[in-house]
Amino acid sequence: MDERVTLALPRPGPGLKALLLVVAALGIAGAISFSYVPGGQSVFLGLVCTTDTVLGGQVWRLLTAGLLTQPQQLGHLVFTLMMLYFLSPDLERRWGTGRFLRFVAISLVSGFMLSIALDQLMPADARVLHPPVMYGAGAAISAIAVAWSKLNAHQTVRLFFLIPVTGRQFFWVTIGFCVLGVIYPSGVPEGVMSPFGGVAVGLLLGGTPSVLRQVYLRIKLALLRRRAGAPPIPLSPPPGKSKGTSPRRGAPLLRVVQGGADEELRKRRPPKDKRYLN
Repeated sequence: MDERVTLALPRPGPGLKALLLVVAALGIAGAISFSYVPGGQSVFLGLVCTTDTVLGGQVWRLLTAGLLTQPQQLGHLVFTLMMLYFLSPDLERRWGTGRFLRFVAISLVSGFMLSIALDQLMPADARVLHPPVMYGAGAAISAIAVAWSKLNAHQTVRLFFLIPVTGRQFFWVTIGFCVLGVIYPSGVPEGVMSPFGGVAVGLLLGGTPSVLRQVYLRIKLALLRRRAGAPPIPLSPPPGKSKGTSPRRGAPLLRVVQGGADEELRKRRPPKDKRYLN
């Protein structure tokens, strides 16, 4: 059964509040300094991400660039704040503030690193894959959208406040917007491939437990069993066991196994003094 979302606005947690305040403050300050403060453009460019600066050792730009928005377009700031606000409260409530903020940071770093890697590997003719400057929270937004869709696969939300879509459908809507960013690259200041890095992070680190944590726990269990000398967990039934021993469909999960107590009681002689029989 689909679960409908009420019209009540979500209540952000402390981590999301801090993230929204930082993005809003940097967006307003960047717009003012970029247009009215002498030398303000150099401050803005000192926070964005470029291939040369990151490979030159300024790795902190992978985080600061994800907190910036286009200084001369109010719509980019509003869109970023809205997407972070409407999908993140549920994730922070389920995961906690620490895991949520780590998830956002990893998605930003992964998105920009993917763009930098393709910038180094792809030929110069593919100009769309060689952005001179990268900034924006597109990777974090796509990662949050994918993680939310995994946790709410059957829950219904209204896209653009009008179109009802389930979480599973919202996943494909997110992929569609990432593809449209490749077709129309001018509206993707973070680089057209950065949102795909966020999708990968959402698939690997989203969910409870996440895919990476499941792999880690299985490896840890295998190492512990090996250290204890226990046999590995069989993936198939033992060779001597026939397929006919499996329970029938509809059969009870539990069955009574007769023990040897009745046979022992038959062999006993009744006591002569029956005062203590009961």
